Amino acid sequence: MLRSFFFVALFVLLPGSSNVLAAPTGERQIRQTLRCVLGSFNNVVTLPGVTVTIEKAVAVPNRGSYVEPGNLGFPQTIDVLPELCAVTVRVTNTSDVPTKPQSSYRFGIFLPTRWNSRMLTVGSGSFAGGINWPGMGEGPHYGFATISTDNGHNSAGSDLSWATPARLYDWGYRALHGSVVVGKLLIARYYGQGIVTSYYSGCSTGGRQGLREIQYDANSFDGALIGSAAWDTVHLMPWISKMAVYQLNTTSGKLTSQQMSILAAEVLRQCDPQDGLTDNIVSQPERCNFNINTIICSDPSTCLTAAQAQTAMRIWSDYTVNNRLVSHGFGLSSEDQWAVYFGDDSTLTGFDFSYEKYWIYNTTGYTWQQYRDQVVLDSETINPGQATANKFDISGYRTRPGKKGGKILMYHGLADGLISPLTSLQYYNATAAAVGTSVADLRPWFRYFPVPGMQHCWFSNRYNAPWDFAGSGQATQLRLLPTLGVGLPAVGEGWSVPGHLNDSNYDALAALVQWVENDKPVEKIIATAFNADFSVNRTRPLCAWPERAVYTGAGDVNAAASWRCGS
Repeated sequence: MLRSFFFVALFVLLPGSSNVLAAPTGERQIRQTLRCVLGSFNNVVTLPGVTVTIEKAVAVPNRGSYVEPGNLGFPQTIDVLPELCAVTVRVTNTSDVPTKPQSSYRFGIFLPTRWNSRMLTVGSGSFAGGINWPGMGEGPHYGFATISTDNGHNSAGSDLSWATPARLYDWGYRALHGSVVVGKLLIARYYGQGIVTSYYSGCSTGGRQGLREIQYDANSFDGALIGSAAWDTVHLMPWISKMAVYQLNTTSGKLTSQQMSILAAEVLRQCDPQDGLTDNIVSQPERCNFNINTIICSDPSTCLTAAQAQTAMRIWSDYTVNNRLVSHGFGLSSEDQWAVYFGDDSTLTGFDFSYEKYWIYNTTGYTWQQYRDQVVLDSETINPGQATANKFDISGYRTRPGKKGGKILMYHGLADGLISPLTSLQYYNATAAAVGTSVADLRPWFRYFPVPGMQHCWFSNRYNAPWDFAGSGQATQLRLLPTLGVGLPAVGEGWSVPGHLNDSNYDALAALVQWVENDKPVEKIIATAFNADFSVNRTRPLCAWPERAVYTGAGDVNAAASWRCGS
């Protein structure tokens, strides 16, 4: 196994490919009625205050590639695409004026030659601007017409300096919503008939966008695949800043990458057996009684100082202000990814306070020494871009007049060191409370799948837990391995799971389609981990909360067949 492959921390979602038929065998395939030229999309949209300009329409041959030059957020080339039409759309919308500033954004559409009447909207990542063409690459292989927005700006994922009131609203919710509305009209014109079912797939910021849109318009999506959602912007960003302050306020308590690695190894040693089976996976971090005193000593090559141990405990702990929860800390087993936020001084003093600098106080002179808990209250009051997805009562999505209720399949890696998995459980429980039901009664339309050992959105920590189940962007990451500088080739077909294309037992998006269209609830999804040569290392079922994977006591522990979902 190559550790560098499985131990990767990234902010963005990335591309896709395939030499397989675009639509699953046996499904009706529809060909477009118009040509892939600019004129095919003119004079389609007549909405108040909305101006639509078609910037580009490019025919992509089977096994062709696509890239948008100058795209700072998603610069990668997508290869081995099915035959499709790639369309770039610019939208301006003055309908919010004067209450809010004018909206202006772009979005892309992939229109496969063989279409199955479905639409897929793909989310973005972090604070990136630019159309997520790479992440869109997965959709056409399933036969979906696929869209994604640039969020109203063009920037790298770690850049927050682009913020203006208009761009914040577009990033927060307007660009995605408008892209869905306009995209549906353009798709219907191209194929000569309307969309039958609409789906969503997004992780991290993409997860937030999906939840935010469901809260805003219950009719946008019939089914949503929501991963590792950064839904609580107003609290997540002050939490990052607070954790950075803890480290910057002390030299002896600052965690180095070496200490983070020591922590990860000790967490595995203590917590792995406590979940009932020693298998190099911390499957139930919430049940681990971790004793950090075992690694406190004066030798930095094997231990942490007492001050560093205190810093680690703070990162694992909840952040509260006036006895009120601000944000959950990271879970045990996330330590291998802490360096993304806390790995060096430039990040600690730079990115970790960009939110306050550009989004809250709009002053480039803001420094980490100015941070106070008042930032939390100011963040809640300002709520930049109205991005936070905290309108938990989505009962309107469950019971939509004139159509079937929507379905949500949510997941989160338990080794995530960018967004705490506890926040997804928080969202799930808050939804149950807001709609006035129990968690058990959510299951007919909303299910949450924890993923032991998976980091943020994709890949495992160093111990190679099963992580690939066609979550948002996962197949894209396998195709993009050559761009990551880890010496590995592109893997897979750019969609679904290698060896299990469009198999709803292994593929979460395919399972969601079965749930939405055939009323087949998703009881479990089999996740896969790979060896260095990309043969299968092990598989394991992911189970809908509150169930978990339980070893049957017989058979190969590395085979999903030896596990069941239970309590």
